[in-house]
Amino acid sequence: MTISLVIQICFVKWRTVPQEVIVSSSLTPNILMHVFSCLEIDGSFFHSNYGLKHHFTLTEEEYVLWEKHAKKCLTLGCSAELYEVLFQIPSYIPAEDLEMLLQNFDNIGAAIKEGSFETLMITYGSVFDDLLIYAPQSIFESHFQKLHENYEIILETFDFMKNALQIVWANFYQKYWFDDLLPRLEQHQQQLNQIIKPLNIVNAWKKILKLDFPYQEFVVYLVEPTTTIATNLLAEKIMIANEREDLENYKIIIHEVGRAFLLNTNIFNNEIVKPIALGNIERLSLIVDAACSYLKHNLFEQFRLKDNDPDPYATPQIKPYIKTFGEIWESLEEKNIYKALLDTYNKSFPIV
Repeated sequence: MTISLVIQICFVKWRTVPQEVIVSSSLTPNILMHVFSCLEIDGSFFHSNYGLKHHFTLTEEEYVLWEKHAKKCLTLGCSAELYEVLFQIPSYIPAEDLEMLLQNFDNIGAAIKEGSFETLMITYGSVFDDLLIYAPQSIFESHFQKLHENYEIILETFDFMKNALQIVWANFYQKYWFDDLLPRLEQHQQQLNQIIKPLNIVNAWKKILKLDFPYQEFVVYLVEPTTTIATNLLAEKIMIANEREDLENYKIIIHEVGRAFLLNTNIFNNEIVKPIALGNIERLSLIVDAACSYLKHNLFEQFRLKDNDPDPYATPQIKPYIKTFGEIWESLEEKNIYKALLDTYNKSFPIV
C-alpha cells in the first residue's frame, strides 16, 4: 500500500468520526470562578451569593491586596485581554490538579513577558490546534502584545491569583472538589450526555446552515459558581451553570453549537461578511445570536422540545435583530446564512 493511499484512508476515517457534543467537568473554570465570585471581579459573571457564602475561603489580607491590584488593572485599558488570560485561556488548557493550573499561569505569564502568543502555542503544541480555527493567530498576538506593554502589572496580578488559588485550595477547595463537587458534576454530566447523545445537534445545524462544523467536538463544562447563560472558553469549549435545569441547559447548548458554526475564523475569510467581521465583530456577534435564536426553533421542533419558555438570548438588545433576521431569512429563495447575516447587519446598522 502506498503512503498516499494510507494518508487518504486515514483522512476518510478522520472525517467520518462523529462530531459530538460532550458535557464534561473541569477543575480550572470551577476553582477560578470560585475565586472570582469571592473577589466579585467585574465582568466575570460572578455568583455573588456563592461568593458571600465562601468568603471565608480567602484571607482578609487577600481581599485588601485585590483592591490594590484591581485599581492598577483598571488603568491599563485591557479588561477583555486580561479576562482572556486570567480565565479563558487557563480554562481552555487541561489541568487535572492545582499544580498543573499554577504551571499554566506561569507559562501564560512567560508568553506575556515576551509579548508572543506563538510562545504559548509552542509550549502546548496540539492543545491549541483548534484555536486558529476559532480566530486568526494575529488576533491573539495583538492581545499578547497589548498585555506585554504592562507585563509587570500583569505578572503581579498572576502572582496574586496563584497565591489566592493556593490559599483557597488548602483552606477549603481540595476536599470540597474531590469529595463533594466533582461527584455531583460527574453525575449531572452523565444525565445531560444521556439526553444529548441520541440526537446529533451538530448534524442538525449543518442541514440548516449548509456549513461544515469546523471542530471535531464541542465541549461543555459544568461550572458551579456562575450566573451567565453560557461563557465562551475559546474555540470549541464553553461553560454553563451546573445548577440550571437539564432542559434549559439543553436548549442553551443547541444555541451555542449554532454560534460555534458561525463565529470562527471562517467569518473573517468569507467574502460576504469579511468587511463587517473585520470592522465590527461585536455588532456582528449580536446578529449571529439573533440568527441562532431564530433558527434554533426549527431544531426544537425537530427534537420535540417544548418551546414555551422565554428565550434567555432574546434580550431587549437582540430582539429587534431576531425579527429582522427572520424576515430576511424567509425571503431568501436560496438560503445563504452569510448573506442573511450581511443583510440583517446592513438593515440594523445602516450607514447614515
